[in-house]
Amino acid sequence: MDEDTKLKCEIVTPEGLILDEFVEMAVVPGAMGELGILPRHAPIVSRTVVGEVRVKPLEGDWEYFAVGNGYVKVHFDRLLLLADTAERASDIELARSEAAIARAEELLAKYRSGEAGVDVHRAEQSRKRALNRLKVSGRV
Repeated sequence: MDEDTKLKCEIVTPEGLILDEFVEMAVVPGAMGELGILPRHAPIVSRTVVGEVRVKPLEGDWEYFAVGNGYVKVHFDRLLLLADTAERASDIELARSEAAIARAEELLAKYRSGEAGVDVHRAEQSRKRALNRLKVSGRV
């Protein structure tokens, strides 16, 4: 494949490398909306949010990832996404995601009833990530 039609795409979390391959295109959830990235893209650095990353491999169908908050750096033919979490759609465990939603909703209900000591932000973020995993897993 021609060099001008390849984009090196890396998705990295604190646990390690999730994706490291050449792709035709990637779409990441930027803080101000989705960012479509093609080879030879102008350099950018942006904050990313909980959402779905889509990558179009050089051959085959689109691949989907559920990602947490992070940053993306694009420099011409290289995309580096640093996220606090990332999972391939095919690796997402539905039961685990559903249990995380239930735990988060339980904590939020305790907070609404006036119980002290509930970390609302953490519970909301956990719920948001779990809902995103369920949404992305539906792509498989």
